[in-house]
Order: sequence, then structure tokens, then C-alpha cells
Amino acid sequence: MTIGLRDLFVAPIATDENGVDTYGEPVRLAKAIKANVNVKTAEGQLHADDGIDVADKEFISLEMKLNTNDLSPRIRAMILGQKTDADGAVYGGGDDDAPYFAVGFRAKKRGKTYLYLWYYRVKFGVPSEDYETKGENINYKTPEITGIGMTRHDGLWKADYTAAEDDHIAAGWFDKVREPAETPTPPPVV
Repeated sequence: MTIGLRDLFVAPIATDENGVDTYGEPVRLAKAIKANVNVKTAEGQLHADDGIDVADKEFISLEMKLNTNDLSPRIRAMILGQKTDADGAVYGGGDDDAPYFAVGFRAKKRGKTYLYLWYYRVKFGVPSEDYETKGENINYKTPEITGIGMTRHDGLWKADYTAAEDDHIAAGWFDKVREPAETPTPPPVV
């Protein structure tokens, strides 16, 4: 159970000729309002002797919707592959090619712990824009951006860690994208 959301970061990805990703320095995307991650899986069941003999689920992709307080022109251009000029104007075009990013944030849990997350490979699409004239009440319009996430070359799609803020791993979580300390192993069979 989580009861908060904060510290939304993205890290650019460079992919070499072998398909191996290298992560750049994480930068703060914006202040987080909401993050929705919908994981898509492929499922299969093998029936034998009038029952299910084997059942499998595999990660296919994810859809990530991020609602933020704002997206600065510089950040918007960076995550959407848009061009800027010397004056700081941003130009969206039909040939824009959004690069891949790792996306990280943390969600407060009960007590004094947080769930820290990195999604390893996400590509964002151009967000919808909504504008409204001022009326008698203040109505904030905040951007929501959607991305598609996938596995990287080694099959990983996410890292998460639960700890207090002063934990040594948690304290450096957003300094760089978290990589496995050693080869990940499957959970033990109970």
C-alpha cells in the first residue's frame, strides 16, 4: 500500500550496436501528481486430463501515464525528441523521434518507508493539451504524458526497493539508474 508519490526522474538511454543500454545522468522530470503503470502480459494455459496442467504469464509491455505539475519547454523537448532554437522556443514536427528513457520515482508507504522504482526503458508520446479560460474559480490544467515501457536487452523491465530514506541504497537511488548488484536470481520456490 502506498500513500504518496514524489521525486520523478528520467535518465536518457544510449544503446550500443549490441543493443545494450547505457544510462545517462538522471534529471528531475517535474513534480509528480500521479503515476499509473499498467502492465500487459501474455497468458497461456495447457489443459491435460480435464484440468489445467501448466499456466504461464509473461511480461509484454507496460503503459505509463504520468501527471505532473508542469513540463518545462526544455524537458518536453528532451523527452519528445523535439527541436529548440537559440531563443528557447520548442518546435514539434512530424519527424520528431522520442528517445528512450529510464523513469524513476518513489511512493511513500505506511510508516517511514518508501517504495523506490526504476522502469528501465520507456518511450513517451506527445501529450494531449487542454486549455481553459479563467472563471470565478481557479482550475489548474496539468500535463499528463503517456509512455510505452518494454524490457531491455537482458530481459529486465523494472527495479524496485523498499526502505527508509536514510538507507544507504535509498539515499543514492536517483543518483543513477539502479543496476543489479549481482546476477538476479528467481525467487525461491516455496
